[in-house]
Amino acid sequence: MTAAAPSVTVDGNNRWLLVNAAGMALEVPVDDPSDRFLELIHDLEDLANSVTVERALAEFDETTLQVFWKKWPHISRWNGRLWSRLSADLAVASAPATDSELHETGGSG
Repeated sequence: MTAAAPSVTVDGNNRWLLVNAAGMALEVPVDDPSDRFLELIHDLEDLANSVTVERALAEFDETTLQVFWKKWPHISRWNGRLWSRLSADLAVASAPATDSELHETGGSG
């Protein structure tokens, strides 16, 4: 069993510190989950906009289709839960400021 690579921060960026076979330390960037997720969304959107379902079924190899069929339900449930939580958070009306000096009132006359 090998030990996990130590995580270090260099210039505010997370990196894994790995040692190669020659004993040299290598810094490998660790992707921020937000950045990775945005990239995946954009990549999937680009693919969906450029390849029809019919073309995907005809051109994707059997392994790709099987992996999609096997993995998509779990991914779809995770995405659905994230979307539901975000939707619920955004549906909560913001509360008005309690300090009456902050409320704008219309002018009269």
